[in-house]
Amino acid sequence: MSIQSITSSISSVDREISSIESQIQSIANNITRKEKEAHSYMEKIQREKDLKRMISYQKDLTRKNEEINKLQKDKSAKTKSLNDKQTKRLVLLQSLSKEEQRERDKVKKEQKEILSVQQDITREMERQKRLQIAELNDRLIFKHSPEIENKTYDVFVSHASEDKVEFVRPFVNFLNEKGVQVWYDEFELKVGDRLRRSIDNGLKNSRFGIVVLSESFFNKEWPQVELDGLFAREIEGEKVILPIWHNISKDKVRSYSPTISDILAINTASFTIEEVAEQMAKRILE
Repeated sequence: MSIQSITSSISSVDREISSIESQIQSIANNITRKEKEAHSYMEKIQREKDLKRMISYQKDLTRKNEEINKLQKDKSAKTKSLNDKQTKRLVLLQSLSKEEQRERDKVKKEQKEILSVQQDITREMERQKRLQIAELNDRLIFKHSPEIENKTYDVFVSHASEDKVEFVRPFVNFLNEKGVQVWYDEFELKVGDRLRRSIDNGLKNSRFGIVVLSESFFNKEWPQVELDGLFAREIEGEKVILPIWHNISKDKVRSYSPTISDILAINTASFTIEEVAEQMAKRILE
């Protein structure tokens, strides 16, 4: 039963109890009155000398006693009914207490769940903030020197900062070991350089562009800006884009970019990082 239903039942029982108590009080008053009348008949019988009147008083006394007995039985039945109603009320009060506790527990649980969601949102916001700061640190405002502007590279590596530790950094190290000249932000960008100009120079002076495609890549603005620059060279007739699919399916790539999904790619799920680097080095240095 709901709290509202139990409360309604308690109110109904309270009305019934009040009514029965009034009835019992009325019966008690009648008993008291009739007992006085019976006592009066007894006194008359004791004083009366006339036999006929004595017999008449005796009949009246007997009738009063019968009425009193009937009222006593009625009072006893009403008292039992009152006890039953009071027991029912006690049971309802216990049920109400349980339901109210259950409701309080439910509210506490909901509040706890809301707090948990709020904490998750806060943690996610803090995580996103840390990622943004990390990406900002990776791509500080740079200042180009003439030597860097004129330097040429075999390949430009475009990637999301989230993929740097797990894949990109060891991949680039393997490329370097195999003799590939790589434009990679950790190698080529120095504090004080201008970000956009440095990236544009890397794109312009690299023969190929390795694009590490992942969900993080497609969720970031800068990697897609770099991809647009590589596509611009493809439109001019150069075949420069070398895609790597990292923790992403072809269907996902197609949903983000149908054009790049048709370019032959290497999937990191099928090879080790060193094997991916070896295949890319062969393609770049052939």
